[in-house]
Amino acid sequence: MFDSHIHLDQYDDLVLDKMLMDVNGVIAVSMGMKSFERLLNIKQRYNKVHIACGFHPEQVIDMNEVNALLNQIDKHHDELIAIGEVGLPQYLMREDDSIDQQSYIDVLELFIQKAAKYDLPIVLHAVYDDALIVLDLLKKHNIKRAHFHWFKGSDAVHDAILSTEYMVSVTPDVTWDDKTRRVIERFPLERLMIETDGPWPHKGFVKEEIAQQLFGIIDVIHDIKGVSTSDVIHQVNENTKNFYRLE
Repeated sequence: MFDSHIHLDQYDDLVLDKMLMDVNGVIAVSMGMKSFERLLNIKQRYNKVHIACGFHPEQVIDMNEVNALLNQIDKHHDELIAIGEVGLPQYLMREDDSIDQQSYIDVLELFIQKAAKYDLPIVLHAVYDDALIVLDLLKKHNIKRAHFHWFKGSDAVHDAILSTEYMVSVTPDVTWDDKTRRVIERFPLERLMIETDGPWPHKGFVKEEIAQQLFGIIDVIHDIKGVSTSDVIHQVNENTKNFYRLE
């Protein structure tokens, strides 16, 4: 199995061997410069770690850091599996409605331009109606591969993404959260990937046990889709390998 979205840099080195033992690979995204630098180091030690470079939107914008990350993409694009994690500050804006969303849209567009330049997929933090803004930007720059991670939204937002060829992923919260279970119900299995978003805590799971978390998601997809567990595993693996062009 593949963990299609994890913050691997936030784990201690001492647990990485055990964590990665039972998975085929992980897509490790960055939050900023510090995490990207650590991911570069981790990638040197593990062939199954595939890294992305981006600026997480749920933080105050630092244009010096954003520009440094954009330069790192130019320098390391051949080593990257994707651009990300990037997107819009859904939860930050809930806490502070004075935040200028346009500034985050402008930053996101800079990373989308890099994805277009280097033909890299983009990993998106864009939920609810934010996804509609992002879809317009992706169309503007003719982005072919976009991954909406831990996706959730109204049926109308689902429909907007279903009208594209973009992918979505779900976390272990499908074991209890109706919003993300609805994603499994509405999206065909061929459009789904699975992720932990580790080390984010999920009810009933240990954050270092990523394989256990992924199997938990598989079980829910099996129940909802009525597809055998082995077929679910095969399909989500193929989805991830094909989307990220993994061997």
